[in-house]
Amino acid sequence: MHCDAVLLAGNCIVNESMLTGESVPVTKTPLPNDPGTLYDSKEHARHTLYCGTQVIQTRYYGKHSVYAVVISTGFNTSKGSLVRSILYPPPVDFKFEQDSYKFVQLLALIASLGFVYTVVTKVKMVVTHYTGFSRNFTKVVLDQDKN
Repeated sequence: MHCDAVLLAGNCIVNESMLTGESVPVTKTPLPNDPGTLYDSKEHARHTLYCGTQVIQTRYYGKHSVYAVVISTGFNTSKGSLVRSILYPPPVDFKFEQDSYKFVQLLALIASLGFVYTVVTKVKMVVTHYTGFSRNFTKVVLDQDKN
């Protein structure tokens, strides 16, 4: 099949291994002949012949032939949407990924606050030790000059 089609009359046995990967033949039955029924691709999947499938056998009853109506072609078919999703994947937007970036930013903020605190305390310690050292050094120098 080169298109998606809805089976209107007769039965078909198709091989959908191109789409599903299963090599089990599937029997497709005709769409019920209710005038108020609207076609829905998910609801009427057992009546739809998909693009990329191989029709193995057709069966008809009485004088009626097997009829199907084309509903989509090209990239609008099931095979086309599969190819399109492979070629142009939708952008991945995970909530976990966004939260992980926020968490890393929070950790970076805490680390930089810790870094600033450490630098400030070390500078204060060096300044107090340096002034204490210079006082002791001047005392020693002055004491040596007196002698």
